[in-house]
Parts: sequence; structure tokens; C-alpha cells
Amino acid sequence: MIKKNYHLPLIAALFSLVALSCDDGRIYPSEPEEATGGKAAMQVVFHGEEAWPKEYIFIFAAFGEEGKIPLKSKIISRPEDVNIPVAMMLNGLNEETKTISIAVVNKGRELIYDFYSYPVDDLDKEILLPVTEIDLARYDRVQQQVFEAYCIRCHGAGTHAAAGLDLTAGNSHKALVNRPATLSKEGLSLVAPGQPAGSFLLEILREDLIQYNHTDVLPEAELIDLVETWIRNDAKE
Repeated sequence: MIKKNYHLPLIAALFSLVALSCDDGRIYPSEPEEATGGKAAMQVVFHGEEAWPKEYIFIFAAFGEEGKIPLKSKIISRPEDVNIPVAMMLNGLNEETKTISIAVVNKGRELIYDFYSYPVDDLDKEILLPVTEIDLARYDRVQQQVFEAYCIRCHGAGTHAAAGLDLTAGNSHKALVNRPATLSKEGLSLVAPGQPAGSFLLEILREDLIQYNHTDVLPEAELIDLVETWIRNDAKE
């Protein structure tokens, strides 16, 4: 006599529930669409896709008065076709919302860099961000996320600028771009616009070329990718 296994349908159903409940690996789980509250939408083409955040988290978010931790957010995933606008919507915004931003946060959800921020003064009307294009590798991001976060402790202003290299805001661009690298045996510039291979800044971040170890200055490889993409795209200010 053939025995029927009545447990198989139950096991299959349990696996289905587990599969539906598994974390997809994102920092923020998908939120249900809310019928109440304000709404904000974006439709943006992103340039400099090689500098797309990887370890850091790229989000479309609502921030409150303090502007440090998002009240509500959705991850911006890299599109298959970077020439097509990324369209997203945030629902259920409450009266605490003060700005809608396209930003980078760390794994603790703290704001690292704000690409674009739109002030909110009326949640009764649906908000469509007026920005349509964003350069992911713009100089301001390099300045804030790289130079100010990790470099100016040594390469600060005045007598604290190691090797005479001042990487503070307002000074770093002229200190780096088309400036000769005195430590380069090949006679490279610190930053050669459009030429990552000819830029000593990238060499010193990737190889131990002098006594001080610069290869451990930046904690994430994507920050070097950011600098490289900025240089490849002509190192504009």
C-alpha cells in the first residue's frame, strides 16, 4: 500500500512563508504604501554611475528639523540603464517632515552627504522634486565625504597642512588640480583632469609610495572609486 505524505503541503507552505519574510539584505525594509499623509516624488537621471554608493546607502528620504536621521526613506537602487530616470515616491509624510532629500547615509542611518534637499512647507500638495539630473562624482561630494572626513586632520590649513597640501574647503581644488606632485618619480600631477592613471593622488591612495601609509586613510574602496570618477570626469570644481 502506498503511504501518502500529508506533511509535504505543510512544509511547502512554511518554506513559502519563510521566503516571503526573508530579509533582502537592504538596510531599510520596504514600507507599505500609506493612504494618509503627504507625498513626495522624484524622477532623476544619475551621472557618474561608477561612483554609485555601495557600502554607504543611497536613499530618497524625508528628514525632520535636526536633519541627521531620516524619518522615512527608500533605497535608490542602481538602474540597469543609467540613462533612464529613476522614479520613486515617498508616502505617509507627517508634520515632522522639513526636507525631502536625495542623500547618502551610513549603516547607522546617519546622514553622510546630501546631494539635493528640498524644503517642505505644505504637505497638502504632492511634492515633485524639481531636480532632474545629479552628478554622483561631483567635487563637493569628494570634498565632504573624502577630504573633510579623512584628510584635513593632516592636510589642514596653515602650519597643519602636511607637505604644504591644504585640502580644506575652498582650497583643495587649486591645491590638487594640475599641480606637480613633488614626490612622483614619473613627474605626475597630483590630479590630472581626465587622466586617473596620470594622477598621483590615486597612486598614493592605492600604493605605499612614501613613508606615511596612505592606503589605509579611506575606510571604503568606494571612496577611491569616487575620487577616480571625479578625476575621469575632468575634475571639475
